[in-house]
Amino acid sequence: MSRRMVMLFLVVLLLGFTTNQPFAKGSITKLADDQYQIHFSDEPKDSIRILQLTDLHLGNPNAHRQNFQTTKRIKKFVELLNPDVLAITGDLYTGKKVDREYLIVFATQYLDDLNRPWFFTFGNHDPEGGIGRDSIRTIMQCSQWGILGTHADTQGLKKDDYLIELLTNDSATPTWELYAFDSGSEKGNKSVKADQLAWFREKASASLAKYGATISGVAFFHIPVRQYADLAKNPATFKGGAFHEEVCFEEDDGSVYDAFLQQGNVRAIVVGHDHDNNYWGTFNGGILLIYGHVSGDSGYHRPWAPGAKLLSLPVRGGEIGVQDLVLPDERAF
Repeated sequence: MSRRMVMLFLVVLLLGFTTNQPFAKGSITKLADDQYQIHFSDEPKDSIRILQLTDLHLGNPNAHRQNFQTTKRIKKFVELLNPDVLAITGDLYTGKKVDREYLIVFATQYLDDLNRPWFFTFGNHDPEGGIGRDSIRTIMQCSQWGILGTHADTQGLKKDDYLIELLTNDSATPTWELYAFDSGSEKGNKSVKADQLAWFREKASASLAKYGATISGVAFFHIPVRQYADLAKNPATFKGGAFHEEVCFEEDDGSVYDAFLQQGNVRAIVVGHDHDNNYWGTFNGGILLIYGHVSGDSGYHRPWAPGAKLLSLPVRGGEIGVQDLVLPDERAF
């Protein structure tokens, strides 16, 4: 039997394998290709807990042990914390992928088996290695719990930006809105661009018109904005975490933060990309800038063991809670 046939056989086994999972949390409704709702009606809620994972870099050649440790860690976090939603802010996959489509199928099914809504934003490495955005979109369309939305730009090209409304306690009005952006991967496109900000303004304005109030929002994407570097120059403003690496904001010119500030609905930005930073703090204008904690074992992470972030979005007003997470039995390097 060929190696590809063996891999296909293993994937089929994985897809058919069932385990005892926690009860399902939330239900997903698709309103449009670029807009979804997640309804939480199982119990009254004081906050919505989002486990952010970033830079897992699954698929590195000869990194099977590291990939296994990464997936084991994620499952442990979910068992310990029982989050409502998983947010994956890019580089779920590495650039040089082993077994490409099979890897995407495995990761999608693995995350589905955690039995709760999860959403994905593209990182700079996800479309590399011979598999592009179209293949990842196609596979994720088969997901039970995964969300990856798209919209068309003025030229009819797909953009992987979308809005998720979070509804709690049987309310018809969202408690929070999550804006997910593709911050790009190719040179000339490695930041959130003007056409994506135009889409954001349109969605935010439509929300204001529909609900008659500004719904608090959180923006999720991979590559940080320039203001993370400005925040790092004054660690006294940090609310937590550490700065160990120059901020790689790639092509961002500061306009993304300014657009969020001007619209007035985004209360936090959540990113990944820089594995050796995990700080968070409030920048000028009041938006909370949050770095994820590198979650994968096969990427670089010199100062600490891989981990995650837990975000708590209050239902009845108040500050966003942020916790940096490392499992008790794992130590920093």
